[in-house]
This record gives sequence, structure tokens and C-alpha cells, in this order.
Amino acid sequence: MMLHRLGLMFLLPIVFGQVTTEPSENVTAAAVDLLDANHILHFLDVVDAFGHISFRNPDNESQFVMSFAIAPALTTSQSLVTYEIDNATSVQLTFNSSVTGDNVPSGFVERFIHSQIYAAFPNVTSVIHAHTLEVLPFAAAGVGLKAQMGTAGSLGALQNGTPIFDFGQLPSSVLPDDAIHDLLIRNTELGDALAGTFVDGSEVVLMTGHGLAIRGTSIRNAVFRAFYTKQSATVQAQGLMIGNLGASIGGMIPMGLTEREAMDAKETNEGVSLLGRAWALWTAQVDQVTLYENDLRASSSPSS
Repeated sequence: MMLHRLGLMFLLPIVFGQVTTEPSENVTAAAVDLLDANHILHFLDVVDAFGHISFRNPDNESQFVMSFAIAPALTTSQSLVTYEIDNATSVQLTFNSSVTGDNVPSGFVERFIHSQIYAAFPNVTSVIHAHTLEVLPFAAAGVGLKAQMGTAGSLGALQNGTPIFDFGQLPSSVLPDDAIHDLLIRNTELGDALAGTFVDGSEVVLMTGHGLAIRGTSIRNAVFRAFYTKQSATVQAQGLMIGNLGASIGGMIPMGLTEREAMDAKETNEGVSLLGRAWALWTAQVDQVTLYENDLRASSSPSS
């Protein structure tokens, strides 16, 4: 009787010592954007069957939410899992608190990318990992990206471009010789090494043979950064080719934005108004494709 009363009092089911919760309005609102983000990233060819995005729990900064291991295009509310940042352990299905712990479907092996970036940067509220094709050649060549347009200001204008995380150069203390060398960030040590590659002046880390990681101030901000990283990479690659081909007639290697231009452009273009403009277009586009199902947005008032 007493346990029953306590359950009614707190409305928090306790399963095997783990306190689970029903999602608040804050979490639900963020989850609406997370589902849209998964679909948008696929629609914009930033991710394919692989890649993932997460958000830090707005009600509990020691947790994050992302889908279990499923193609981003296919995510729905029943794919979302709440994880502890500590060791990336699953708590429950975010929208089904009866499914907890080991009963939660298998998560992404690389959820440690997310957990360790959140652990390292308390102000980061969204993380993306993608294998974006346009970005891969730069890390392969050891060339960092530089912002080539105002909408890509978050890439920065560092002298050597964005930092590059090279799995093959990790010390044995992080990646022992007998560990799996498959480029996957499959534990906290590897996640910490990746997170430690971020530097001031760029919100993006390239990953040799693997793609990129992005830290964001919101889900919409992270998606914006991911898409325009892809766009800027295309411009930089074409500029390098044209500059080299035209060297004999005065062509030049693209220098990209200056540090001041990149910083100011990031502030301008990543403001709420312009993020909202892009988001309105992208959600309208994915709404026209039957592949994508945002069952949370369909049952709630339209997001801004």
C-alpha cells in the first residue's frame, strides 16, 4: 500500500532501482525537433543509412536523447532513447518508460561520441556525427576545412582549417594494439580523445576515413552547421581545383573567410530568425516525403 501511494505521489515508476520518467513538455518539444532533424539530415544528404544526432536533456543535463541503432530516415518517437552521459548507458525509451535498461533496443556503438562531447563541453546541447561524402576527402588529404561562405562561419578560419581526428595516430594508451581498429568510437577513452580534438574557433572536427563530428547550441543549430559544412566543403574543393588549374593565369587557392568574417557571420547567420527560416523550409520539404514520419509533430501543434 505504501509503495502504491509513493508511486501515485511521485508518478515515477522505479524499475530495478532506476528512476524513470515520462517526458516533460521541454523534452517533447526537443524530441519533435530531433525527429525532424534526423529526417532533414537524410533529405539533405548529410547522412545516409548511418550517422546520428542527439540533444542534451533540457531537464537533466547529465542525460542525452538520441535514437537507438536505426537509419536516421526511419526514426519515430518510439526509436528515441534517454542515455546517461556517464558511460553512455541507456535509461529508458524516452516515450515508453516501461522499457528500461537492458530491455532498450541496441544503441549506436558510437554513442560515446555524443556522451563524451557533452561531458567535455557543458554548453553543448546537440551533437551530430555523419559520414558526409563531401567532407571525407579533406581529412584523407590532411587538409582542414575553412569557412568559404557566411552560412558556414562555424567552420572558422583557423590557419590549418578545422582540426582533424586521426584514429590511426592514437597512442596505445587510448587504442591498444589488441583493440578493434575499425575507426568506430566505441568507448569513453576514444570518445574523450575525439572530444579533445575540438579547438576554439571551430565547431567541427573532421575524422580521417570516417566523417565529422559537430557540436551545436541547439538541434536546429547543429543541423544548420552540418548542412553548410557540406556546402562549404564543396566550394572549397572546387576552389582548390579551379585555383590550381588556373595558376598560370593568376588563379589562386581559396583562402576562405577571415577570422573576423567567420566569427561575425556565425553570429548573424545562426541567430534564431535565420535558423527558423531554414528550418521552416526543411520541415516543409520532409513533410512532402512519405518516407519520413514525425509522429510527435503530427499529434501536437506545428513547431515554429
